[in-house]
Amino acid sequence: MATIRYEIVEHDGGWAYKVDDVFSETFPTHDDALAAAEIAARHHELPGSTEAIEFQDPAGRWHEQVASGFDRPHTRVVDTQDARDAAERPDSPEPRRPLQTVLVLAGLGLAIGYFLRRH
Repeated sequence: MATIRYEIVEHDGGWAYKVDDVFSETFPTHDDALAAAEIAARHHELPGSTEAIEFQDPAGRWHEQVASGFDRPHTRVVDTQDARDAAERPDSPEPRRPLQTVLVLAGLGLAIGYFLRRH
């Protein structure tokens, strides 16, 4: 089974997590990006519903199959020492207060939950 890597990186003047070549939204602190990556990675592994799907292969032929909602990839959050060192530089933004972080993560969790239920 595939393993999906969520990598913590500097992005657009802040921090983000990256999956392959796709960046998340930008977070003000390294810790916020790390927490969001951990939440997203956990949600990525949650089982969904089994669905009939149709897809077209590279040759243009259409196929039908049943996709199991339990066939989820493994995930891994990668936080390198370089990223942690960069987060501790003096020019890094001041970290949020704990209540602000909880509210941001709660909102992100609700948004992810809503998105997963709609799709």
